[in-house]
Amino acid sequence: MHPRLLKTFLAVARTRNVTRAAVEVNLAQSSVSDQIQALEAELGASLFTRSRRGLELTPAGEALKPYAEELLSLADDARAAIDATRSATVGRLAIGALETIASARLAGWLADFHAVHPDIDIKLKIAGSGDLLRRLGDGEIDVAFCFDRSGASESD
Repeated sequence: MHPRLLKTFLAVARTRNVTRAAVEVNLAQSSVSDQIQALEAELGASLFTRSRRGLELTPAGEALKPYAEELLSLADDARAAIDATRSATVGRLAIGALETIASARLAGWLADFHAVHPDIDIKLKIAGSGDLLRRLGDGEIDVAFCFDRSGASESD
């Protein structure tokens, strides 16, 4: 069962009218009829009957409806999961900071950052400025929040 056929089936079931369903799924009326016939042929059962109030689901149509809804929902969930893997930011962030800076400024920022990027493993190292600058230079941490009192210019 192709999801497109199930989407069309649900539109007809919801609107009880092929013309209104065609507008909803952005197809020609004849295409909606063809899709319903194809689905009925695939399942070997009639899904709708005509009545004065429009199209009504047969027992087979009633049986199919919750499964069609669930299948389309699962397809949407699968697409969302795939999209999330493409846009997910993952990795490791090693931060070094003075204790005063970490307690006063970083706690809230790190909590907010982790909420937005839960797949990034954050490590926080508390140390003095000299140790943090050495670790930064050695590549042990990615960023340091400290003071550089060496007198070196920013271009060094």
